[in-house]
Amino acid sequence: MRNAPILLVSVRYERELAAALGAAGRAIVTATAKDDVGRAYRSASAFIAIVDARGAFEEGLRLATSLNARVMDRRGALLVLLSRKDAASMDRVFEAGATHYLVSPFGGEQLQTAIRFAERMIERMRASGTEAALAQAQDDLEASPRWYWDLGDATVRINDDLAVLLGRGDSARRGALRSLARMLDLDELRRVRKALRGLIEGEVSGSVDHSVSLFDRIVRLIHHVQPIFDAKNRLTGLTGVVEDVLRTATQRRLSAHFDTLTGLATLANARVRLDEVLAEDRDPETGATAILIGVSRFDQINASFGRGVADLLLQAVARRLRRLIEERGLENLIAARIGGTEFAIILLGQVQLSQAVFLSQLAAKLFEKPFIIEGRTIHLSCRIGIAASEPDMTSADALLQAAGAALVSARELGPNAFQVYLSGETNDPVRLASLEQSVRAAARDRLLDIEYQPQVSVAENRIVGVEALLRFEHPVYGRLTADTLLSTAERGEFSLEFGRSILRQAFGEASTWSGALADLRLSVNVTAADMHDPEFVTHLIEALGDTGFPPERLTLEITEGSLVENLEATAAMLNALKRRRISVAIDDFGTGYSSLAYLKSLPLDYLKIDKRIAADITGETRDKVIVRGVIDMARSLDMTVIAEGVETEDQLDLLIRAGCNWYQGFLCSGAMRGSELEGFIANWAGPQLAKETA
Repeated sequence: MRNAPILLVSVRYERELAAALGAAGRAIVTATAKDDVGRAYRSASAFIAIVDARGAFEEGLRLATSLNARVMDRRGALLVLLSRKDAASMDRVFEAGATHYLVSPFGGEQLQTAIRFAERMIERMRASGTEAALAQAQDDLEASPRWYWDLGDATVRINDDLAVLLGRGDSARRGALRSLARMLDLDELRRVRKALRGLIEGEVSGSVDHSVSLFDRIVRLIHHVQPIFDAKNRLTGLTGVVEDVLRTATQRRLSAHFDTLTGLATLANARVRLDEVLAEDRDPETGATAILIGVSRFDQINASFGRGVADLLLQAVARRLRRLIEERGLENLIAARIGGTEFAIILLGQVQLSQAVFLSQLAAKLFEKPFIIEGRTIHLSCRIGIAASEPDMTSADALLQAAGAALVSARELGPNAFQVYLSGETNDPVRLASLEQSVRAAARDRLLDIEYQPQVSVAENRIVGVEALLRFEHPVYGRLTADTLLSTAERGEFSLEFGRSILRQAFGEASTWSGALADLRLSVNVTAADMHDPEFVTHLIEALGDTGFPPERLTLEITEGSLVENLEATAAMLNALKRRRISVAIDDFGTGYSSLAYLKSLPLDYLKIDKRIAADITGETRDKVIVRGVIDMARSLDMTVIAEGVETEDQLDLLIRAGCNWYQGFLCSGAMRGSELEGFIANWAGPQLAKETA
């Protein structure tokens, strides 16, 4: 039973599910919503059927209902996959015949666990006296589109499955193949008869194929023919199993286009998609960008731990890539394993180079945390090559070759480095561009842009502070965000100089504010490199003194990871800042350690709830409880709670009711230049909801 294939019926997500099941070594047969799924289940020799009803609940129920009788007859299992919003209708799911269910979001491991539960149920039925039913089910496994012909008989018998394939009813069962023969052209018919005659004369097995028009499409059928012998070993007839070659080939292409180890697309898959996008006659507005990720140290991993661990490690890398894509809601892309230890993220359509650079930096961050494989802690790094398609790139190979050239250059740099492939404006030789030099120069010459996002006090319904956010309009890469700039500085080993320069620039700009801006708090981000710098406090105080910005209006935003590495040293540094009336905020709370230990041990003034956590306030009951618990905990420690990423009035209303003090996000405003702040604050009235709730 465990070796039997699984029937998969998915309305929207067939490729992803097929890849996940294939990566786990599961044999699958797929059917579409338009197929007779009950017959498909029987013909597939399956015990387990999976109906993916995510995003198509009613259609999924219809398919489950169609499968119910067949699954019950075979004493099999029916697993239905549901969207979270449909979980409330579970009674309808079971009425449709489901024996098991799984609610999104879920990963490959959860899916495999659900299948194992289904297998266990079937095994228990076998052990509890259903042997006769299971024996009948095993006989059914032999069913497939089949015909039988006795020597000397003028007609041919066919079974139910072949009747369905040929579109023939009960009244035409015996004459079905004869009428099919009439649909072949004369030459094709002669070839088929000659082949069958040869099998009869030789009393051997063989295959015969031909094309025929069925259901308004040309179908290629292949007949796997076997001789039938009586007890005296005399030939009495032939039997044939019939396949729709086009459908079979489609399934083979599907599995061939997804890597069996990781479940990601293969190089062949990526090439096919890219060739379509980069065709010579393509719309000038279309294009693609390739990000190649080369994982380092795998020869050493293989030598130290063996191939098995190395394979598990590649699967872990693939899971992190998939999670990155899912968390950011990225669409129109291909995540692929190009071969060996190289992966790719290919963005289809018009994509700014800055977006690709930013995404590559997020991918590089995936390698900053170690991988835990069978109890072993393994550290990896990567190098990244980026290339954007150009008008003369008309094939996948051209784009991938360019990205590969950038990857080769990146391998000469430090861990997690990237390079971008750029061609000359005319026909100059290809060159490779890196950010490090230009970012270093821009920071030195104060050419980076600092924008400010307002922070609103709920009680006063007033903008009381701003967070300084770093930006850079690069002449090649376009608009770059703080994450890309900071990671570039870290990779180039000039993080300290970079951070000091940015602080001075922010203090200098804010010190000139007057009028409505004169009392605003200024929040600036502090990096891990700053926290490790024993002279950080000294340089900070010097910068405040040189620019004239008052320390009592300054808040330093520090991430969890930077705080907890050395609590004793961190506490000493923060106390030194507190003595100078500088406030400290814990940034992006909920994405890292989120531990009470350091919250109690460190002198913190503000707790900023990460936008992904704050968004959960509008989610399930359990999510709301977690958000409220975080807010209650912070307030009990006399910390001001700031919610990031607030975008809707409903979200704000719930956060206020939970006890949030401040908020920032697009509900108020995005980031803006300092020159725009005064006019914005003067005209800002705030959402009506905030006034009423306050």
